[in-house]
Amino acid sequence: MTRQARRTPSAWIIVAMAVGALLVAPTQAGATTTPSGHQMAVVPAPQRIDPGELRRLLDQIVAAGAPGAAALVRDEHGVQQAASGLADLRTGRPMRPKLNYRIASVTKPFVATVVLQQVAEGRLSLSDTVERWLPGILPYGGQVSIRQLLNNTSGVPEYLLVPLLELYESKQGRFRSWTPRELVALVAGQSPLFPPGTTYSYSNTNYVLAGLIVEAATGRTLGQELKRRIIRPLGLRDTFFPVNRPDIPGRNARGYSLPLGDQGPVLDGPLLDFTVYNPSLAWAAGNLVSDLADLQRFFRALLDGRLLPPELLAEMTTTVPIGQGAGYGLGLLVLETPCGRLIGHDGGIPGFITIVLSTQDGRRQFGIMVNQFFTTPAVDQAYGQVVVEIAMGLLEGGLCDPAASSASLGTAVQAGEPARTQQTLAQARAAA
Repeated sequence: MTRQARRTPSAWIIVAMAVGALLVAPTQAGATTTPSGHQMAVVPAPQRIDPGELRRLLDQIVAAGAPGAAALVRDEHGVQQAASGLADLRTGRPMRPKLNYRIASVTKPFVATVVLQQVAEGRLSLSDTVERWLPGILPYGGQVSIRQLLNNTSGVPEYLLVPLLELYESKQGRFRSWTPRELVALVAGQSPLFPPGTTYSYSNTNYVLAGLIVEAATGRTLGQELKRRIIRPLGLRDTFFPVNRPDIPGRNARGYSLPLGDQGPVLDGPLLDFTVYNPSLAWAAGNLVSDLADLQRFFRALLDGRLLPPELLAEMTTTVPIGQGAGYGLGLLVLETPCGRLIGHDGGIPGFITIVLSTQDGRRQFGIMVNQFFTTPAVDQAYGQVVVEIAMGLLEGGLCDPAASSASLGTAVQAGEPARTQQTLAQARAAA
């Protein structure tokens, strides 16, 4: 009998808070208590992270069962990077921080930036409807705005289930070419999850629609727009948008996944190699390939105002709440913690999980990649602990509540792409 993955949402919060309390306690310079009784710690400004300590943290993820992991941390002291485990289980090739990988939903901030650049140019308005640019693609397209697509308040259902199951269940599914309109058509006949604009629900379909609007407004492909507006100007030499290209461009890590069973990932199943497959099933929602250094360069450029005018960057970082101090802006995950604000995105796609976060000014950043998508609870927990530990080390010093900050960081991991995907699978099976 196989064991299926099971997640308890509150567990991540408990783990994150416990880890945060342990991390901050040894470095407290003082403490006070708020009128409500919460302990507030004076946390010293971050110190230079030791490369050996960074490697030790990644070793914990590998020891828990992941093939490999890599991280890159940037602050006022410079850049530290480390890796642990293997990039290729078959050959024994070691993991390296500079290897390319599929960045999954970290694609979304790139696409949102391209949309907002067109808003700045007067080509689009955030209040424009889907129907205006893509007539007939959704029966209720006249009720859904571009803003609602970008901040996941559109109510458009998630399309991912069908292509994901095909990917895992057949060799033909691995190499099937999906057009963006085919992806939208998978859910176009369904009713919206809620009246557009009334609440939040993460849906990859939103970004497929946003990518199609980019193409309709410019007359060029989304890949061309990403290249000419972001990739080429920023010199992102290891960033690609490989539609219908099954391999990963450049020197890359191989990606792995547990099998997918009837109730979710099979925890005692063999690791499957998911390096080579057609990524068209993700398109504007998660098709990009990059490395940690390029991703940090993109977020620095975005947050220091090189890609958008101030008013649109402010729009991009204005959020709808998603719980525990976390919010979703226009293609950005924003964590409002008592110890400082972190901005970025996470991603997961068969083969890889990743998260990249920056302080609001972009001066301090970290990114982590693990070359496995569906993982065991042990790997999930180790990954979450490492995210919290590195992030807490980058946050500003001052009077803050480290436990609350850790809870927000735990939410970012708990609500990550693998969890969202498993929720989609569970909801679909419940409705069947």
